[in-house]
Amino acid sequence: MNRTDLKSACKALAAATALMLSLGTSVTHAAYPDRPIKIVVPYNAGGGTDVLSRAVAKGVGEVLHQSVVVENRPGASGMIGAEAVARSPADGYTLVSTAADTHTINPHVYPKISYDGRKDFTPVAQVGYLPYAIVVSPQLGINTIDEYVALAKQKPGKLTYASWGVGSSSQVAMEMLNVGQSLDVLHVPFTGAAPAMTAVMGGQVDALFVPLSLAKPAADAGKVKLLGLAAPKRFAGAPDVPTLTEQGIDVVAAPWIGILAPAGSPPAAVAKLSDAVAQAIKSDDVIRALTVGGLEINYRNAQDFAKFLVDDYALWGNTVKAANIKVE
Repeated sequence: MNRTDLKSACKALAAATALMLSLGTSVTHAAYPDRPIKIVVPYNAGGGTDVLSRAVAKGVGEVLHQSVVVENRPGASGMIGAEAVARSPADGYTLVSTAADTHTINPHVYPKISYDGRKDFTPVAQVGYLPYAIVVSPQLGINTIDEYVALAKQKPGKLTYASWGVGSSSQVAMEMLNVGQSLDVLHVPFTGAAPAMTAVMGGQVDALFVPLSLAKPAADAGKVKLLGLAAPKRFAGAPDVPTLTEQGIDVVAAPWIGILAPAGSPPAAVAKLSDAVAQAIKSDDVIRALTVGGLEINYRNAQDFAKFLVDDYALWGNTVKAANIKVE
């Protein structure tokens, strides 16, 4: 090969290399998201968190013009699905849509939890919270929270309360009331909200903290007495139900619903996802679905959600410790 041919070959190789590098750069910096996003819901399909998450996922997909797929990974009080996301690639394409239980309650209850709810995740956005209400059996013959507290103090160790499991948000919510009012009430755990509610309606158990979306219909039908809402304010979908705080009982137990990504996820992707959630929950269809599902919409962006989780972790943790709630 002569010198002229060698120079031509070198130029061709350089041009080919430059083309390959430019193609690689364009792929590396493709606009996010350039493929479907997966949102893991760590609870059963058809449950409250699942229904709410799917409404938000649909809205986010429409905002981002990208497919958002919901995958249910239930088990171990939400910890199986949460762990799966914590161990997923931190690329913005695998998220978890979950409730307070997995991140700010379970870490206090389960000594051998397989992930760190604070270190293994990057908060994306809070969507809102579930207003919990306290209901009691009509057979107790009471109509107000003050009457319930007085009765419990008159009969220490005699009244009972239901929950959907040891360490569940339902139990911890009731213990907030018990600890705050120095009540001695016996815990009777069930395997879900439905059987717990049935037991209260039938008079087998005296009281229960349950989402307002379940409490209100039962109360309207006369099957339970609804004594108050453990939320920061009255719920727009049921403005006639007073909060416990209004009635002089300082109990706010309103588990959040939010979206998180694996720790180390790209800040630009997290910001874009957070903005997409903010836009999605302004849609009339999404608002309707969330309200019907009993969610009080209360958006927090990634930064504010992260700050909130610090306080929420302490809130639930203090009650778990005071009530000595443990799952071995």
